[in-house]
Amino acid sequence: KRRMCVFTLLVIIALLAMVGANDDPISRALKNYKELTDTMSELRTKFAPLRNWGKGGSNDAITTTTTTTSNELPDPAVREGIPVIDISPLTGSDADLKAATIKAIATACKEIGFMVVTGHGVNREVVEGMWEVTTEFFDLSLEEKMKYADMSEEYPYGYEKGEVLSAGKDKEKGETVERQPDYKETFTIGPDNLESGMPARILPDDPPTMAAKYTEYYAAMEGLASTLLKAFAVALELEENWFEDKIDHHLCALRALNYPSQVGNPPKPGQTRAGAHTDYGSLTILKSGGPGLEVRKDVDTSGSDATWVPVPHIPDAFVINLGDLMKRWTNDRWSSTLHRVVNPPSDGKDNRRQSVAFFHNVNGDAVVETIDSCRDEAGGSNYDPIVAKEFLMMKHLASVKNVIEGETEGVKEEL
Repeated sequence: KRRMCVFTLLVIIALLAMVGANDDPISRALKNYKELTDTMSELRTKFAPLRNWGKGGSNDAITTTTTTTSNELPDPAVREGIPVIDISPLTGSDADLKAATIKAIATACKEIGFMVVTGHGVNREVVEGMWEVTTEFFDLSLEEKMKYADMSEEYPYGYEKGEVLSAGKDKEKGETVERQPDYKETFTIGPDNLESGMPARILPDDPPTMAAKYTEYYAAMEGLASTLLKAFAVALELEENWFEDKIDHHLCALRALNYPSQVGNPPKPGQTRAGAHTDYGSLTILKSGGPGLEVRKDVDTSGSDATWVPVPHIPDAFVINLGDLMKRWTNDRWSSTLHRVVNPPSDGKDNRRQSVAFFHNVNGDAVVETIDSCRDEAGGSNYDPIVAKEFLMMKHLASVKNVIEGETEGVKEEL
């Protein structure tokens, strides 16, 4: 009834406004009436999603907003089983909104170990600048890119095109499985801090701005990771800054990944863009360029009941997932989830894909042992304490064994 009254009042106002007009008042009235009805129709369509606000309905239309004026944070949207969470309250002044956001993050960490975050505050120009030079780098000739293919145990970074990501999982399980290299190429840099114990960065001269753009983006990811870890600490019943002295000379790695188009150059039998694996460190921040990433709980995938869930691709958002060290820290309370990148449909269309992952790793000398709030009732743990760098290098070296030993036969040179 209120809507009808408002609508009628607007029509009357429009009619009154035409009194004294030189042209035909009836024609003017009909014209204004049509304009008003069109406007009202647009407004009804635009604000229709708000009808479900607070009633358990879908919030998909508003999950990517970066601010909210409500005193209650709506439940995070769930797309394909992956929560989509606006994390802007983490750096805001509303304590209730911040607490609700941390609760949503904790639920995602426990149930799936993956989430898509909006409202992250990372400057779009920083992201776009990094993205452009990444594409330019991978567009270089293989000969030019191979100048930076010096990966070794001492320098576990640079360019490579023979990684087998699933081998890290095989190593953890004590298995030896012959697998095809992933259908991708990567370029990685480490921390710009010699106190981390890692060698100085080696960045390409071409593209000319790559070093500056990567340095800027790396710093932005450090800041976002710090914000997320503060939320993690509170969720785990710790002081907000509990992780700070464990990341002050961290081993974080920034990795760009190019998945070349498979048109005219199909993968070999059993070869995928990235084999099923879990990440090694505390958390990963992924900037994705399109669909293809899938997740499932870290269980045996050989059975017919294996169910993989696609991760939604949302522009300007980041995909966050937990790594194995966080799983150990939380005594399996939180999930380090198995994920993979599948081959695209063979429909003849260009299907090149790009993504950039920031692997947040703690200090190399940090001892990771179960957090007190995550121990069982008897104070026990599923894991023995482990030194972070030893664990990370074990998993990494297993995945790039072919690269370091020069055994890259079968990797497509067309990359």
